[in-house]
Amino acid sequence: PTCRPSWRIVCPPLILSSAAAMKSTNGDVVPAKPKKEEVDLCADGFGVYVKRSVKALLFENSLNIMMLAMPLAIFAEFNEWSDGIVFGLSLLAIAPFAERLSFVTEQLALHTSQLLGGLLNATFGNVTELIVSFFALKAGMLRIVQVSLLGSILSNLLLVLGCAFFAGGQNFLDQKFNSSASAVNISMLVFFSSALLYPAMFELTHEDTTGQTTLMVSRCMSILMLITYLFYIFFQLFTHSHLYEEEKDDDNDDDEEDDDEEEPILGVWGAIFWLAVITVAISLLSEYMVDSLEAASENWGVPDLFLGTIVIPIVGNAAEHAAAVIFGVKNKMELAIGIAVGSSIQIAVFCVPFLILVAWSAGSPLSLNFGGFETGVLVSTIIFVGFVIQNGQSNWLMGQMLVTAYFVVATGFFVHVDPAEMRRA
Repeated sequence: PTCRPSWRIVCPPLILSSAAAMKSTNGDVVPAKPKKEEVDLCADGFGVYVKRSVKALLFENSLNIMMLAMPLAIFAEFNEWSDGIVFGLSLLAIAPFAERLSFVTEQLALHTSQLLGGLLNATFGNVTELIVSFFALKAGMLRIVQVSLLGSILSNLLLVLGCAFFAGGQNFLDQKFNSSASAVNISMLVFFSSALLYPAMFELTHEDTTGQTTLMVSRCMSILMLITYLFYIFFQLFTHSHLYEEEKDDDNDDDEEDDDEEEPILGVWGAIFWLAVITVAISLLSEYMVDSLEAASENWGVPDLFLGTIVIPIVGNAAEHAAAVIFGVKNKMELAIGIAVGSSIQIAVFCVPFLILVAWSAGSPLSLNFGGFETGVLVSTIIFVGFVIQNGQSNWLMGQMLVTAYFVVATGFFVHVDPAEMRRA
């Protein structure tokens, strides 16, 4: 049977262009060679299409079992259970929805041009962090906005990259990747860390007594960082796309292409529909999580800065962490680094400045002054990671050092207390 009624959701024949082979690496937009093939997603009927879509979305990933925590979180919120329980359930439920959001975005990118598909992957790569930050910003929790974004950067650079290196090192003595692309990535992160240093220096030298200078500098630098991020996307898509392509062995090219080729499942309108549904679910869970964070920190006896910097990024990015480890085991280090370092760049040079401008429009004094301790941790992390990946190869020991460094950072944030002036701000 065919899918012909006039009222149906249109599933037009799909032309797989170069975006079809494009990998979403949460920040890195990697174009691939074009491959055209016509596919009619509704050829077997609309009911079959819906069944196939629902199965792919909900029943083919073991992480989706954690979605059951969402109705429990809603029930706990409406029945006024402990804030610690509401926070924990919301935190567990948001992980699978974040992973499914990435899947749906890649499905939508299959139906677009190379440029639009790359921009979709880049834009939705860290949408979960943006949604959580929006609700924290709405609640006036500016420190949580800052430390949650900082925690995502630290988690990706140290924990995710370290686990990928360590897991890959169990199967391969040394793993190689493009050192030129790594140099560009680290340069972008150094650029961001320098932007954080200026407000910190204003504070240390007591030149900014009212905070207005820090705000002005932060907002100007945010505009400049967003412009730089656009150039970075153009650099990846057009002028230097070859730097971000995975190198393959000639003997295994055909097998790898067959294994990695993305199969179109949802269609354009199906992807848009599920994108909206998942975004609404993440928004609801984010609101519950932000509203209960401070009370949960008291119930659990854990500092709220530790929850925002360490716990939320780990759970929220669990799917990305697993993907990076899988790519490391398969010796696809360009993709693993794209997830870890590319995601950090997107958060640093896009999400942070974007949220500062949003806060500016809302009259909130969100700035690049993350605090002396936080800025120092970030700068030392970027320097360390830069030394680790500068030569374009990795091994298990490098991974162990990166993971250990993350636990050192986590220990520091567990005992760290904001200065009184930061709390008041």
